[in-house]
Amino acid sequence: MNKKNILTLISLVTLSIIIIIFSSEARNGAIEGLALAENTIIPSLLPLLIIFYMIMKSSAKDIIAKSAGFISTYIFNLPQITFPAILFGLVGGYPTGALLTNELLAGGEIDEKQARRLLRFNFCGGCGFIITAVGSATMGSLKKGTILFLSNILSAITIGIILSFTEKREYNKFYSFSENKNISDILTDATNSAVKSVLNITAFIILFCAINNIINLPQSIMPFIEITSGICGDDCKFSLPQISAYLSFGGICIHFQILQCIGKAKMKYTDFLFFRIFSALLSYCYTKLILIIFPAQTAVFSNSATNVAQFSSVNLLLSCLMVAGSFIFIADLSSKKFKTN
Repeated sequence: MNKKNILTLISLVTLSIIIIIFSSEARNGAIEGLALAENTIIPSLLPLLIIFYMIMKSSAKDIIAKSAGFISTYIFNLPQITFPAILFGLVGGYPTGALLTNELLAGGEIDEKQARRLLRFNFCGGCGFIITAVGSATMGSLKKGTILFLSNILSAITIGIILSFTEKREYNKFYSFSENKNISDILTDATNSAVKSVLNITAFIILFCAINNIINLPQSIMPFIEITSGICGDDCKFSLPQISAYLSFGGICIHFQILQCIGKAKMKYTDFLFFRIFSALLSYCYTKLILIIFPAQTAVFSNSATNVAQFSSVNLLLSCLMVAGSFIFIADLSSKKFKTN
């Protein structure tokens, strides 16, 4: 019998016994995790994922790829069709990048090697979480949130550029395997995919919060485990560069949320983990550099009691993306209708 399987069985049985013994603590932690997902993840991520999936599941993404796909080709040495996934992944927040990369792989529009390269850098907290939730709501500073987001974006782009030199550079012509589907099918498929993804995320958050409420991990290592509660807690006293590094790393909880995407690309978790650590170091350095040019106050956290979900839900940039995505999708449908006539 495989020793790895035996160790896994022992670990899971032990964890189950611990949760049963400390059922009250686990229940309270699970309730906190459910509240966290209900108040932040679901309202801020689900609508965006539906829009993004609708674009990625239709030929609407071809419009974006044809107009700006040269960025993927010349900067990242990737097919033009990957640009929408990169754009939405970096701006929309984790785990959007991994989910949309998996969508391209499942549709046969990229191969496994290209998917692995995307997964190494297409990972970011997004402007809704970093600028508004962490910056404005938690730290009471839009400027600090912007610095954090800029540092994380620069880190991701830097890794993408470095990786572009690991493969023979080919200036791919545009291609797409998008099928012409009617709007009802696209909406149904997109909604099902988005709901499954959000439920998966919610389940991991509940599990991690339940376990953490039993173990009561030190606040100093919480950002490595669960990023939201790790850096948005009242007792956190991290510097801006440290927060930037934690955000770029993302937390083990988020890593677990995209294990399925990593597995479908036949990518080892150690590979993914290495680039998360590399990205964290780059983000730390970029934040240090930006602070030299644009100094910010040393006090990081404020006592602002503003609801995180409130900030995330009204984020201007994400709203613009949703509107733009809708217009692109409508343009695609109009084009199909015109061709049909």
